[in-house]
Amino acid sequence: MYTNNTLHEEKRAGFTLIETLVVIAIVIVLTGVAIPSFRHLTSSERLQSVAYRMVQDLRVAKEDAILYQQDLNVYFNYDNSPVDPRSASNFNNREYYFETFQYNSLVTPPEHYLPGDANSQKFLRRPLKYGIIISNISSDTSSQISIGGKNYFVITFRSGAGDTFRGECDLVTEMTDRTVTATHTVGSTPIIVTLEDPTTGMKFYVRISAVGKISMYGSPTPY
Repeated sequence: MYTNNTLHEEKRAGFTLIETLVVIAIVIVLTGVAIPSFRHLTSSERLQSVAYRMVQDLRVAKEDAILYQQDLNVYFNYDNSPVDPRSASNFNNREYYFETFQYNSLVTPPEHYLPGDANSQKFLRRPLKYGIIISNISSDTSSQISIGGKNYFVITFRSGAGDTFRGECDLVTEMTDRTVTATHTVGSTPIIVTLEDPTTGMKFYVRISAVGKISMYGSPTPY
């Protein structure tokens, strides 16, 4: 048997229209706040992943230059257009190559691998993941080597032969075919490679000093 109180409680079950609208409004506001934060967190993690991979590859090139007593080149695809972060075939400003051994060390001067050569253990191509691009490379002088119709910013890690220091990083300013014909000694201004996520505008940086110290950071001050 139902009492008046029971009937009253049944009538009050559930939410009113106004209460439902308030809950929906709160959910919309919270979602609007959470989505941008999630996008920036994801972007930051992707940038750090790409920067970390680049740092490790540069360290491999440096260590192999010392180990094998060979100057080894790194080629950054840079200053090319158009740039399409989502293209499956256009890698303008979205890849780099690095040597772990020279193309031909038995000739004088030695010959180097070049972008376009087959990927191997001695010469590796590294496309940037997640649509990340190289948006800028700063240094105290320019390096713009044209290879196969593309521009490359080229650095070389020194073996320590001659008047160079082991692991020293220099800029390559001229190449003839596979031969380095001119270099520039990096001064107190380090090379800074800027990695950018075009979808968020967030940036991460890889820093290479004259002595070959390689680091990464996400703010104006490196750690």
